[in-house]
Amino acid sequence: MGERRSFSRTPRKALSREARQQLISDMLDEEFGTSTVEVTEIGEPARAAPAPVARDTLADSFDALDALDAQPLALEDELRSPERDETEHDTQDHQPELQDEDDAAFDALLAEFEASDDHDDDDLDETVALTPPYELEASEALALGESYRAPSEPAQQAAPVSEPEPEPELPPARSDAEKARQERLRAAYQASAPALHIEPADRWNALDVMPVDVEHLEQNLVITASRNEPAHGAFDVLRTRLVQTLLEHNWKRVAVTSPTRNCGKTFTSVNLAISLSRYEATRTILMDFDMRNPSVAGVIGDTQPGKMGDFLRGTISAEELLVRFDQNTLNIGAGLAIGTNNVIEPYASELAHEPSTRASLDRMMEEMSPDIVLFDMPPALAFDDVIAFRQHFDGVLMVVGGGETSPEEVREVMRRMGEETPLLGVVLNQAEGEDGSDYSYGY
Repeated sequence: MGERRSFSRTPRKALSREARQQLISDMLDEEFGTSTVEVTEIGEPARAAPAPVARDTLADSFDALDALDAQPLALEDELRSPERDETEHDTQDHQPELQDEDDAAFDALLAEFEASDDHDDDDLDETVALTPPYELEASEALALGESYRAPSEPAQQAAPVSEPEPEPELPPARSDAEKARQERLRAAYQASAPALHIEPADRWNALDVMPVDVEHLEQNLVITASRNEPAHGAFDVLRTRLVQTLLEHNWKRVAVTSPTRNCGKTFTSVNLAISLSRYEATRTILMDFDMRNPSVAGVIGDTQPGKMGDFLRGTISAEELLVRFDQNTLNIGAGLAIGTNNVIEPYASELAHEPSTRASLDRMMEEMSPDIVLFDMPPALAFDDVIAFRQHFDGVLMVVGGGETSPEEVREVMRRMGEETPLLGVVLNQAEGEDGSDYSYGY
């Protein structure tokens, strides 16, 4: 069946005679196809002797549908506003009441319609038949009501709109205390992790070079450079003896000092260093550690001397401090590097005890890989620098001046240095004669 039709008495009373007849005609057209069934008005006598009514399934189905129809009507009555009820009540009061004979005639017509059909159409029986009993459960009635309301709804419903996926929740921000705790744990882990040993790069060939001024070297008595003086042989002997001693004891660091001033310790240090440079397989570094009276830069002609104090404090590297001689005709080898200084350090002995001094010297030994390091120290009896730097060298080379140094001064130096300080040798530097040829060196 198509559109739902109601046969309850409540809506029938609201219809006129013509409307009720038209309703029945429309139902018959839908039930039996396109054939038109003539509806005749039956008077009162016809209802007196109705034909025997056989129980059929179509009528029972209509009764079930009337029961379902009563439910939404009751709901509409509850939802109806009081104003609307009053309006409808006033309207009904003004409508003429239907005559009882009209109701009786309509009931007779309905009864004749129900009795006239012998229900030979098996397809119709199969369509509307319900298995007794004909009472429906509440859930079934609700489902059936929804199915009959479906045709009145729009043919196509809008596709359900998918809800946007919720954004992932971000983790709560850490508090300052939690961040501080994580930082402490990270710092403790990094401190406990063993440091990887990295082989230092050899920086020797990256050192700056300075030109060789032959005339300047001769004027400052660097006799081992040009080798014009016979005394240069004494420095070659001193060089050989010193290298042998250091190799025997696996020593590298030598302090060159004197008891008093004007004994020629700087003269000895520079000439010995240039003599060692001619050992091609040996690397030698000369450091100007007389920071109270630096003079090495003036002897070799370095016009851009470094700052030894900054190097020991770790503010500059050995690569920035040291300088090598450029290629020259004097055969001064490339295995010599010199650390000059032009800044006086009045607290040199205190600087010797700083941890940065040891760290800077150790770093220089790793980066430059020298075989011998000569420290040109101040006079041992004039200051305490030599004693303060004792921890940084392996042995002492003593330079005494002929006619300048007494035996008591030499013994006092050794007493201050202590018996545990190795004395590598004593160099006697005799005063120069009038002809410039009288040099005397002892070892």
